[in-house]
Formats: sequence, structure tokens, C-alpha cells
Amino acid sequence: MHLPLEAQGMGKKESYLDLVARRKSCLCCVGLTNPSTIESGVYDSDHIGPWSRWQGGLDAEIMIVGQDWGDVDYFREWQGIDQARGNATNENLQKLLQEFGISVRKPREPQPNVIFLTNLILCLKRGGLQAEIEEEWLQNCSRNFFRDLVSIIQPKKVLALGERVSKAIFNCYGIPFRKSWGLPKLMPKSPFRIGDGTLLFPLYHCGARGVNLNRKIEWQRQDWRKAADHK
Repeated sequence: MHLPLEAQGMGKKESYLDLVARRKSCLCCVGLTNPSTIESGVYDSDHIGPWSRWQGGLDAEIMIVGQDWGDVDYFREWQGIDQARGNATNENLQKLLQEFGISVRKPREPQPNVIFLTNLILCLKRGGLQAEIEEEWLQNCSRNFFRDLVSIIQPKKVLALGERVSKAIFNCYGIPFRKSWGLPKLMPKSPFRIGDGTLLFPLYHCGARGVNLNRKIEWQRQDWRKAADHK
């Protein structure tokens, strides 16, 4: 168990870079590839993961947590940065952030860092963007990186995209819940407190599958508005 990095006497930037260095050397998940090992690390960065290259504000009040960023082929094709257009998750995310009064530009465009984006799984799978993930991967990254990341950023609100991500965070912080509970049961009980002054909001995923099969974007806007209005 790692001590919170801030408790080790490091500044925020130094603590973050230390955490990134730990991520780059991590090989604990069988079936995942660390970005630092792909093409000798040329497409990796000094961020905790590829999504944070779009928005990685260390003083952000809002942290958004996805499941995983993509697979090895997508990482190579786009050289470690999200494609500028055509990613449904990112485009819907831009719309939903308007409920917080936050506007971000498209990935790859110059912009200020006003939020913090991260995935719970920080390494890369194989088999396409919709390839299955292992529960062990969620638990490993939650335990080894996510808690320290929250303690560094100290966001006021963490928005968890999807049921599996939400439950992995519950497990990480020892928040009791029933395994049978889905998002319709969890969301009305939110927010949940994680750490000092940080509130967790389980939400539906805003990717193409989440919007088309689980909860339309109009309803997701209402969910995000409730999270934004909570004081």
C-alpha cells in the first residue's frame, strides 16, 4: 500500500510525475501493454495516461474517469493522442460538460487545462476498442494508481463513466454496495464521498454504445446537470 504522495512531502507537480513514473514501469496486468513499451515509448507522455493529454489540469475541480482509453493499434495509429474528430465518447463529453458551464476544445487543439481526464485502466488492451476487459485490470489500477491520483489532484467532484468503473472505485475506497445494484440504483444514492472533500458521481458512459443502448444523451444531460448543481 502506497502512502498518499502529498503525505510524503512532495509538491503536486512532483507527486504527479512520480506517479507517472510508477505507471510507466508497471507490468502487473497480464494481457495489457504499457504505453511506455510501445515503439520504445516514443508515443508515451509525462501524463498518467493518454486521455490526460487532452485535459490534464492538476488543479482541476472536476475529474472524469473512463474505463480504458483504447487498444495498442489505436495508440500507434494516433501516436498516443486521441483523434481530433470522430470519437463519440469525446464528442458527447464536450456536450455534457456544458451542464457544468465548461467548454473544452477538441483533442489536439491548443487549450487550457480546466478538468482532469483519466481512465481507470491505464495500459492498453488488444483486439479493438470494444475488446473485453478483465476485472483484475480495473482493481489493479484502482489500487495502485487511482487513489494516489485523487489525492494529488484533490478534485471536488469525480464523475465515473459506467457501472464497472463506478463499482471498481467503490471497492477501492471500501464503499459498501450490493453487487446486484446497477446504475439506476446507484445514481439516486450519489454522491458518495471519497477522500477529503471529494464527491463521486456514478454516471452512464457517454460513448456510442452507452448513448444508443443504455441512456440517451438528453437524459444524460439531466444526470450531469444534477451533478453540476450539487453543492
